[in-house]
Amino acid sequence: MENFEIVQSEFGPIKGFHKTLALDNKCVAFHNIPYMKAPVGKLRFREAQPTEKWKEPLDATGDIVGYCSFNHFKEVEGQEDAGILNIFTKNLKPKKLRPVMVWIHGGGFIVGSSSTDIYGPDYFLQEDIVFVSINYRLGAFGFLSLDDKSLGIPGNNGLKDQIFALKWIKKNIANFGGDPNNITIFGESAGGASVHFLCITEQTKGLFKRAIIMSGSALCKTWGLIPQSLCNKNAQILAEKLGFKGNNGDQKSLLEFLEKAPAEDIVKASEKILTLKERFCFAFHSPFTPVVEPYKTKNCMVPKDPLKMMENCWTNNIDILFTGNSIEGVIRKTEPLETGIEIFNKNPAYALPLLELQADPSDPRLQELGLKIKNLYFNGKWDDRESFLRLSSELMFWNPVYRTVQSRIKHAKGKSYLVRFDAEGGRNFVKDLYQCSDFKGASHGDELFYIFTNAIFDQIDPNSTDFKIMKQYVGILTNFTVKGSPNSKEIEPLKLKELTDPNKVMCLQITEKGTSIIELPESEKLRVWSSIYKFNKNVSSKL
Repeated sequence: MENFEIVQSEFGPIKGFHKTLALDNKCVAFHNIPYMKAPVGKLRFREAQPTEKWKEPLDATGDIVGYCSFNHFKEVEGQEDAGILNIFTKNLKPKKLRPVMVWIHGGGFIVGSSSTDIYGPDYFLQEDIVFVSINYRLGAFGFLSLDDKSLGIPGNNGLKDQIFALKWIKKNIANFGGDPNNITIFGESAGGASVHFLCITEQTKGLFKRAIIMSGSALCKTWGLIPQSLCNKNAQILAEKLGFKGNNGDQKSLLEFLEKAPAEDIVKASEKILTLKERFCFAFHSPFTPVVEPYKTKNCMVPKDPLKMMENCWTNNIDILFTGNSIEGVIRKTEPLETGIEIFNKNPAYALPLLELQADPSDPRLQELGLKIKNLYFNGKWDDRESFLRLSSELMFWNPVYRTVQSRIKHAKGKSYLVRFDAEGGRNFVKDLYQCSDFKGASHGDELFYIFTNAIFDQIDPNSTDFKIMKQYVGILTNFTVKGSPNSKEIEPLKLKELTDPNKVMCLQITEKGTSIIELPESEKLRVWSSIYKFNKNVSSKL
């Protein structure tokens, strides 16, 4: 059999290759399909532009490329021209077009790519779906935002790249056997927040049918949405670290300087922008993330606070599946925990989402409220590492997800479901990496090593507990994609119902021992977290 296939797209023919997957499945793969023009030179910080057409078949058989960023070894890798997507399909000409899953990777909006070294789609392709993964610009390249309207850099280009990719998929996926009217977008961490941003903007109306939001939300304002004032400040610091001598506030000269700076230097300098206080007191992860855009444009993605956008967004009429992990906060162990605990001990207000509250941490009322939150976790043991990480789970992930779910219950006609991943098998890579294996539960990112094939683990043994975990989770995700319900055959006879009661949020819990339907274990604490927003209008703003 010929090892290659040629498929036509609106921009030209594309050459893919036959690939053998885990579990002896097979597919046709297409790597590195450009969906946008190379964002280099004057296009470096600007919105995506259409790619040029080609006549000869585009070679889509090479290794998947990624954008310029740090890898896990703190080495800069990747390239500026990486606005690509990848397609994996088992049948180019099925009798009936197949549902499409579009994966958006995480990485704090500053690292990551769609590489199969981490996100191999093999287990998803057990089902009759078409799998697509995409890249989007990261760090300053994707999220630089400047106030000066004349410069045309309002920000959020990384998110706008995703929309550009979705439009390409909508127009072309039928040629690969995919149904353009049955697309589900899903992503984890920054990818999950991205999916939520895509759900609340009018720019995406009609581009997908369902969404799966994993460990993220547009309300994750410690790491997923920073104030415009900080983005301006960080842009200035970035330029100065690279040698910029212009006046603070001269954004035109600053932009011209950054347009010419080597991409690798921008990545390295970006790593040095955030202070230890910013990382711990405000739980920042990246100096450049999505923002509420400082002025409106034709393609404005985030015109106002996401909480307001959620009330009337078009996706209130579609079904959404939310997922989260039981001890997400392990990811915060990238910094020395003793520093964070010391800061919390000196001022418990830093346990709160201060930037979202627009609050002054010296306000006694905020300190009292912070102490109330602290006492939920520490019980007087102020140096307990696990308690600090569990508090961080709610601060950075579960509280924003819970508030998002509450908004859906109140405003949405579409169904909402919730899954909690709590499995401890042999692939809890992130928890082991941060030496937290003695803490019960699944860390932020642990589920990825069960649902994707990757270069870290061998494929799963069909006789193992890990295989059962994979079958359950992948079955939930693919069944939701195909049928709009998380209730796959792998979890029978359980039947998870849609969320309707704001006072009793039920979830499907996945453990190494099986699945169960329970009230979200974090609910009691999260109700306390929700109470802090009553103080929002009464606190001062002096940050």
